[in-house]
Amino acid sequence: MQQNRLDTRGRILETARELFVKNGYSDTSIRDIASASDTNVAHIKYYFDSKYNLFEVIFEEAFDVLVTRIFSTMNSGLPFFELIESWIDNYYEVLIEYPQIPIFVLNEITRSPDNLVEKMKKRNPYSIFLQLDKIISGEIDRGTIKETPTIDFAINVLSMCIFPFAMGDIVIKLTNNTGESYRKFLENHKEYVKSFVSNALRA
Repeated sequence: MQQNRLDTRGRILETARELFVKNGYSDTSIRDIASASDTNVAHIKYYFDSKYNLFEVIFEEAFDVLVTRIFSTMNSGLPFFELIESWIDNYYEVLIEYPQIPIFVLNEITRSPDNLVEKMKKRNPYSIFLQLDKIISGEIDRGTIKETPTIDFAINVLSMCIFPFAMGDIVIKLTNNTGESYRKFLENHKEYVKSFVSNALRA
């Protein structure tokens, strides 16, 4: 019985992830999730109460994956510019897997900013910032990069990585760039960001 409950909950989560990626949060209904996961609306209400709460679970899962990967990168001992490229890769890999996260974050900033802050603080992101600050300070001392405030650098990288997932598809349509798929746009932009950041930092 316990295993059946775990299977049902897991099946709902997996299906919801796939549908949110394929159709977006707004265009995915609880009935869609129930039908595709071979469950029913009552199951989803029982395990998650609402579509919003279901997506919150997926958000926390995505945030855990991202933080784990960034911690690993920051402690990898990679040469500085390789480390920065790996850091940027982490953002793109996770956001491709969970593309609805930027919109969810923007909505939470308006809807419940304190709740969003608490979610993030539980993962101790400040420790990542301290590690990044230590790495950047060391590179500045060695003369390999320009004097760079760590907080500004981190915000700039985060912004450049997240914005394409929030607005990239719209940008492609507004510029009539019909020859480029959204996925191809993201791949090209990731490489552009890595090059842009490296060139901006070099002493």
